[in-house]
Amino acid sequence: MNSLSVRLLLPFMIVMLLLAGCAAAPQAVQNEAMSAPVGEMGRDTASGSASLAYNGDASLNVAMERKVIGRASLSLVVADTDEAVGAIETIVAGAGGFVANANFYKSGPDTDRALAGNMTLRVPAEKLDQLLAGLEALAMSVESRSVSREDVTDQYTDVAARLTNLEATERELLALLSEVRERPGSTAEEILQVHARMSEIRGEIESVQGRKNLLDNLIGLATVEVNLTPDALNRPIVVAGWQPTGVARSALRGLISALQWLGSAAIWFVIFFLPLALVAAIPLAALNWAFRWAIGRVRQFMAKRGQKVE
Repeated sequence: MNSLSVRLLLPFMIVMLLLAGCAAAPQAVQNEAMSAPVGEMGRDTASGSASLAYNGDASLNVAMERKVIGRASLSLVVADTDEAVGAIETIVAGAGGFVANANFYKSGPDTDRALAGNMTLRVPAEKLDQLLAGLEALAMSVESRSVSREDVTDQYTDVAARLTNLEATERELLALLSEVRERPGSTAEEILQVHARMSEIRGEIESVQGRKNLLDNLIGLATVEVNLTPDALNRPIVVAGWQPTGVARSALRGLISALQWLGSAAIWFVIFFLPLALVAAIPLAALNWAFRWAIGRVRQFMAKRGQKVE
């Protein structure tokens, strides 16, 4: 096969590999491999069959095991929130989990504020029921309890199959890139075409792998939301009856406070404001006398001259 024929067949080979990588099931990959020209890519039929068999076995193993995401929520009334939090942390650590989030705050009347809040717990999925039993044993009463288990086997199987196919496509492209580089007469454009497609496949692999890692985390660790309410805040509010003696004492204290305020005001007036007013009145009286004296002198002067002063 001459160099011109190889250049003409190279785009066809790349298209066939892309179709194989985008297939949603291992059977589609197998069909593409059977239709692809084996001799041009330098691979034998035995190695391709082994790769396809591996993909089929992996998908079968994934489908055999159910994938379930466990979630639960509890609303508990406890005698003391601080003690309950310490006990919960001990139980979670014993189950192999951890506290993912905790939020506590003071609540209730100003005279009887108590600590309340919530916690987010992550524990191995197989320990979920054991953890719930331990948490309920700490409470004085369980106000609410909710448990859900979501089956995500189909999602997980699809993600795993897609990841397997993308990785197989990446290996095929890597082999093709090596072949193109080693072949005499290959151009930079041919190498860049294969390399660009490899970069796209690598980006898709990382995205799918991130989705698979998220599912693995949610499947392996169950999430439990716990709301803690102290018993002091859970008790009913009792309204005390009317007590006339208490009202009379309050009125008497108010009267005494008012008289004290009036007495204090009188003392301030006599000792502070009155002397200050007298001191301020002296210059005013002097100015008034001087003004009257000046007016009198003017009237006398005008009278002597026979003019009437209005």
